[in-house]
Amino acid sequence: MEYKLLNVAVVVLSEGNNPKLLSHDFLARNEIVPEDWEMRDILVTPPFSRLKYKNGVELIVEINKLQIKVENPEALAWDVELPRMAKQYLQVLPHVNYTGVGINFSFMAGSYPKDPFSSLLRDGPWLHEQGGLSSAAIELHYKSVQPRLNIKIEQRPDPRQESDVHPGLVLFANYHHDFTPQEEQARADYISRAGELKKRFLEFAQSLPFE
Repeated sequence: MEYKLLNVAVVVLSEGNNPKLLSHDFLARNEIVPEDWEMRDILVTPPFSRLKYKNGVELIVEINKLQIKVENPEALAWDVELPRMAKQYLQVLPHVNYTGVGINFSFMAGSYPKDPFSSLLRDGPWLHEQGGLSSAAIELHYKSVQPRLNIKIEQRPDPRQESDVHPGLVLFANYHHDFTPQEEQARADYISRAGELKKRFLEFAQSLPFE
């Protein structure tokens, strides 16, 4: 089965971020983003700030979280640029206590059975109540080793399509790894694995019984 990458993000949990620092000037001056990137929107408040660029890159800073997200991954060498931006941001602000990193992906299946969850759910009267099950969301959690893997699978409209008549099968994947604030190199090495983790998840997705 083919899966299309909808978006990808690096999420860094922390203690002590200053959302008011977020601006294009701050990011460009510290070589986190190129100076010639064009902004689409910006919102800055004490507890929460968000900056969006026209190329689909979005930065969100909260007191306890930094998120750098790519909404148009096909338009950017995200497997290189996204880790670079995240690592540079952390290097510029080393005094913040960074406690964990999540690498997040959203995929949409190119094709799938009419009832994609029938192979995962046991048949019974509950499945046919009220005219039959219309939709479902299934969560899978793998927490025995790090990075911990959390998956959510559900049917929902394609965010890139105007019509919601034919919902798509969307898979959300989160690879989370805890770090102490002192594990700077290990944290940077993990962020650099974003492209590798995408391939790892796609290999896992092929084992799902949706054919």
